[in-house]
Amino acid sequence: SQRMPWSSLLEVAYVGNRSRDLPQTSGQGSAINLVPVGATLSSKNGGIDPNSLVANNFRPLQGFGNIALATNGLYSNYNSMQMTWVRTKGRYVINLNYTYGKAMGIVNASRDPFNLRNDYGVLPTNRTHIFNAAYSIELGDPVRNKAAGYVVNGWQVSGILQWQSGANLTGFSSNNNFGANYNHYKVPGTQFDVSNLSLLGTDAIQLNPTLTCDPASGLGKNQFINPNCFGIPTALGQNGPTVLPAVYGPAFFNADLGLFKNFALGEVRKIQLRFNAYNFLNHPLWSFNGSNLNLNFDANGKITPQSDANFGAVTEKQGHRVVQLAVKFYF
Repeated sequence: SQRMPWSSLLEVAYVGNRSRDLPQTSGQGSAINLVPVGATLSSKNGGIDPNSLVANNFRPLQGFGNIALATNGLYSNYNSMQMTWVRTKGRYVINLNYTYGKAMGIVNASRDPFNLRNDYGVLPTNRTHIFNAAYSIELGDPVRNKAAGYVVNGWQVSGILQWQSGANLTGFSSNNNFGANYNHYKVPGTQFDVSNLSLLGTDAIQLNPTLTCDPASGLGKNQFINPNCFGIPTALGQNGPTVLPAVYGPAFFNADLGLFKNFALGEVRKIQLRFNAYNFLNHPLWSFNGSNLNLNFDANGKITPQSDANFGAVTEKQGHRVVQLAVKFYF
């Protein structure tokens, strides 16, 4: 904390926390009747198609499905640098603050219930950069003429400006793998559909797409995820990352502005004239439409045209300017 010129104050701080022993009802330490890895592979079952097997028949405790115990094994952490600059003297009141942080934790404990560490990554609630500005400025009395000054002088302008970097799209995606659909792609050399049963030998671990490049690279206009960086796992034991690397979506931006003045009507009564403009810059917010974060492969292992055209790209705008006029009478 340091006093600065212009009667202002600068504060810089580290802010963080670490949480342990959080409650869980899935994942390692909770699920106790899982189909063991490799149990349903065709090589262990006389060459039978693993997808035709009943997974429950391979559980350690027969007659039961998945058994989830209520326990405490999840964990998370948050680390950030926070900066604030404040001026509260005279006609100008300004408050600026910026946060650079990262929120990490168990994204979804059921993606790999055998190894909780594999479920650890950037949380969907993470916002790497957050900036806020609030200000109130008295415009003073520039006009000396009494009649004109009654109208022009004494106005005050105030506003709020907000900017946040985008959300982690992989954390928000369906099952944390963009709902990958392999559409009956076959395991090479067999007639078995690619699935967690045929490649991993268990239904407990989710089969995820492999990564062939950085999904945040090679982007087109208004695109945030490159679909060509995803592939289909095909070899026995092969699986994509349980938690995909963080890929951030569109940023959030908003600016509100207010202008008001009090007109005295004697010693007690007054009228306040106020103009408010919400999103006064009329800045649009790009967003996903709900279907362009679904990753679909065709029977040849290629991204389907529907997915390739829209996957990872924002297609819709939201938000508009709202102007409000208010007159208040104080007595």
